[in-house]
Amino acid sequence: MVISVAYGQTSIQGVVKDGSSMISMPGVTISIKGKAASTKTDATGKFQINASPTDSLVFNFLGYRTQTVYIGNQTQLNVFLENENKALEEVVVIGYGTANKNDLTAPVSNVNIENLTKRTTSNPMQALQGSVSGVQVITSGAPGSSPTVRIRGVGSLNNENPLYVVDGMFLDNIDFLNSNDIENMSILKDASGAAIYGVRAANGVVIITTKKGKMNMKTRVNYEGYIGFQRPVNMLKMANGSQYAAMQLAKGIKADSLYVVNSVTKFGGTGFSPNTSTDWYGELLKNNAPMQSHSLDIMGGTEKINYSFGANLLDQEGIMSAKNEYKRYNLRFQMEAKAFDWLKLGFTAHLSNSILFSPNNGAFMLAYYASPLYPVYDSNNTLATDGFASSTSIGYNNGVFNNPVAAAHYNYDRTKAFQLLPSFYADLNIWKDKITFRTQFSQKLGSNHNYNYRPQYYVDNTQRSQLSNLKSVQDRYTNYIWDNLLTYKDNAGDHNWSLLLGQSVREDRWRKTEVSADDIPKNEESWYVNLGTRSITGYSEDGTRNAGLSYFARGTYDYKKTYLLTATFRADGSSKYQTRWGYFPSVGLGWVLTNENFLKDQNVLNHLKLRGSWGKLGNDGINANAGYAILNTGNDFSGIFGSINSANGAFVPGYTIESQFSRIGWEVVEEWDFGLDFTLANQKLKGSVDYYHRLTTGLAFDRTRALRGGTIYGNFGDVANSGFEFNLNWADRVGEFGYHIGGNLTTLKNEVKDLGGIAYLTGGQSEFPTRSQVGSPLNYFYGYQIAGIYQNQTQIDADPIGKANNAKPGYFIYNDRNGDGILDEKDRTNLGSYLPNITYGFNVGFDYKNFDLSIAFQGQAGNKILNQNRAQRSKFSMMNGDAEFVTNLWNGEGSTNLYPSAYATTQNYNFAASSFWVESGSYFRIQNIQLGYNFQISKGEKKTGLRIFATADRPAIFTKYSGFTPEVTGDGISARGYDLNVYPVSATYSLGVRVSY
Repeated sequence: MVISVAYGQTSIQGVVKDGSSMISMPGVTISIKGKAASTKTDATGKFQINASPTDSLVFNFLGYRTQTVYIGNQTQLNVFLENENKALEEVVVIGYGTANKNDLTAPVSNVNIENLTKRTTSNPMQALQGSVSGVQVITSGAPGSSPTVRIRGVGSLNNENPLYVVDGMFLDNIDFLNSNDIENMSILKDASGAAIYGVRAANGVVIITTKKGKMNMKTRVNYEGYIGFQRPVNMLKMANGSQYAAMQLAKGIKADSLYVVNSVTKFGGTGFSPNTSTDWYGELLKNNAPMQSHSLDIMGGTEKINYSFGANLLDQEGIMSAKNEYKRYNLRFQMEAKAFDWLKLGFTAHLSNSILFSPNNGAFMLAYYASPLYPVYDSNNTLATDGFASSTSIGYNNGVFNNPVAAAHYNYDRTKAFQLLPSFYADLNIWKDKITFRTQFSQKLGSNHNYNYRPQYYVDNTQRSQLSNLKSVQDRYTNYIWDNLLTYKDNAGDHNWSLLLGQSVREDRWRKTEVSADDIPKNEESWYVNLGTRSITGYSEDGTRNAGLSYFARGTYDYKKTYLLTATFRADGSSKYQTRWGYFPSVGLGWVLTNENFLKDQNVLNHLKLRGSWGKLGNDGINANAGYAILNTGNDFSGIFGSINSANGAFVPGYTIESQFSRIGWEVVEEWDFGLDFTLANQKLKGSVDYYHRLTTGLAFDRTRALRGGTIYGNFGDVANSGFEFNLNWADRVGEFGYHIGGNLTTLKNEVKDLGGIAYLTGGQSEFPTRSQVGSPLNYFYGYQIAGIYQNQTQIDADPIGKANNAKPGYFIYNDRNGDGILDEKDRTNLGSYLPNITYGFNVGFDYKNFDLSIAFQGQAGNKILNQNRAQRSKFSMMNGDAEFVTNLWNGEGSTNLYPSAYATTQNYNFAASSFWVESGSYFRIQNIQLGYNFQISKGEKKTGLRIFATADRPAIFTKYSGFTPEVTGDGISARGYDLNVYPVSATYSLGVRVSY
């Protein structure tokens, strides 16, 4: 060992690794700052150089951020270089431009793309679940399905989806996009950040920039792929044959007992122990559904041209044992050429081609209803097309309890989707990088062609198709946007400013054609409606065409990077409404306290910024203006009295014309946001806190017309969403061991502020309604509160409600809210909202030498789910049920105070909308676990990075909800939170590899 003395030379040794992958880096140049001496790392990333304790070593490698290390008393160094892309993470993509994160006055979330690609999902937004505060993502287990995404609550009864901007093109969803194609994703959550997008931005904006090459960049080739399998999690356990039979017999009703008798007679066994016990979910679901993905990226550049190319294959089978899968092929190409020093020309294109076989989700509903007392197949059912057993064989003749496996089998629902997103742009450097002009023309050209074929088949008289049927539906989209942007950036001393002026023209066209015919041959080659019998109603066509023109501006100013100002304004014109123009301003202020003199000498805070913002946004995702006229005729509309030219005294009919025109405008969101960004402990601890308040005015809905009757659609209401967002991340390294932990939490309060003078709005379903009312959330579940179960007749006699309704022991006890002894509308109440008031996610990660491990968690709390699967018992009392319900039914005094008796499940008194059917939707999930190992393969100056990894995606969930999954959307915004035949969520286990050259 060499002992150093002042200004003497010391042998400095060490190793250089990639800071993200922990792969050793050969060929890194190490020089002594201000001196000529230098060296390079060897094939294993090691180096040795002689230097003085007062020297600093400079580490430099193409594509990585240069790092300077002061030697001091160190003789052994472990250096971790950061990739340039990683270093540039502080540069955030915003509307029509970029900004340094430290200069932002709005809460813009920059998504960690490396974490995004760890998820084995078909959609980038599914992979985002739990990663970003203020963003709720609800996923489905169905292959190729699009998740429901909500940013900072719900402020509309018409459209809750955010705007997606992919390389400048406006989109409604990004289910066509591969996560490996994404270079940057930013989420604009507040009105100040999103106001630049005007009427499309009320629900937030997700901006995505795909991968691009760079000038003077050596060609890089990357491959990443995985192969795995999916299996259902949180499997719903249904009552078996014996449990179901016991419930039916306990009802004491001959008709219900007869199903048990018929099953025993036909298939054997005894009353409480029948031979047949079919697990319909077990028959419908498979435990190992394969899934694979393969992605290839090539990028590079010369002095004049940069380019990138990407290709991806995704192949996902569903967990339903039927034709149920999704296959997608993606191609991406980008090229940019520097034609002159002042002109760059560019082109990007995304091509996506997919085939989706959708399942018959109704089979899941049937699996919940169907009796376990008959089998899947019955050799004695000789009339059945494929030997399926019939529910009618044991007495079920209403068609509700049909064979679920047969329902899944006789379903062919295929959608071929094609989408092309070309974009052309030109960048002009008009004056010394201070004044630039960009013009960009972007398009979306797409079509979806759905074939739904139902063959001719027979199971029984309630489950059959006498004629085959083919329905062909084709949707075609042709959208374009032409943006023109003029940007001026300059400074004078400590003053920095920029000005963006923009103009945008857009047009959206959609056309739908639907044809159908009966008696179509079974072979797919003959699936043309002209080969069948087409009915008069077998053709329909629909479409829309909307155009828009926008002008917008954004100005930024800062003084010494300490006092920050951002102001935007957008004027949007639309062909959808009589009021052609909408105007959307915003302003944001920021104060970087750590740049002030009073915080210069402290060592705790590295960065502290206060910010506040205000802005307005529009939502044009509501119905366009409409008008109609009604011709009224009859005696009531006659102006002639008495009999004319009629011996019998017949009246002369009259006629009136009644016209009705709606005057619709944008729903407008006005939002305040106050936030704090901070960095502590030598950049190790980073975080932010935000308070937001969003008020949507002009809430559009149908309301009853005064005096005339009927309804009219218009802007009548206001609704507010408010809450807090917290983000906290810690990262550190001790020698070769690195670790990080981070998390986010969001609170939400949703409240109706005004309904235009009406008392309430009713939604959902008639027997289990929702209600929107001033002071309460949108579409809360509405019904009676259950106080328990009557245990004996004495308890019933003491309760006026129970006595008046001839209740029996085992019936529900309804809460008499006003104490008047009468069960009526006054006793109904708010049973909870489908919106969670808390969502959260957190992650931990470790790396040591070439190993790394990451674990992500996610959850929500405070929301409710209406378990409509259970609640269907109000219509079909002889249906099966989940084992928890069936085995816990009241069977005597003191047996339970939660569940009714078997007999009570047949009586209308117990079928009212109540808290019994509404359950907690809170859950905690292990979202993702990935273990990886990184290799470094070197040959001369060339190096190849190799990473192998094992992933478990959504392996476990913890919830009290009695259904398959607490991730429930519902059919339509007014029926959110209803669980009826939801496709189960699955876990995915996979092995993968990443190769970089």
